[in-house]
Amino acid sequence: MASFIVTFEFKSDDTRKARYDSFVKKINELTEYKHWDETTSFYCFELDVTAEELCSSLYVGSDFNATKDIMAVIDVTNKKKAVKGALKYPSLLDAYLGF
Repeated sequence: MASFIVTFEFKSDDTRKARYDSFVKKINELTEYKHWDETTSFYCFELDVTAEELCSSLYVGSDFNATKDIMAVIDVTNKKKAVKGALKYPSLLDAYLGF
């Protein structure tokens, strides 16, 4: 079992709400509503998967659009991460996470 942080941004356009809603639905499905989500665009929870598997599941299982949106899946237990979409500053993410 690993502890995860998922943070994301959906580009604002006419399909944003549908993409966002499907992404949240997939997180709720995967976590069975057992997560912390009190802040914007951020979830914290435990699952028995890898960062890559979780990122892929969220990407494939929702309307997330990697040409518009970004997500970072951070496994804080195993110090691994997976991203989808074009990050502006991936080297800063690497540097500040330390992995």
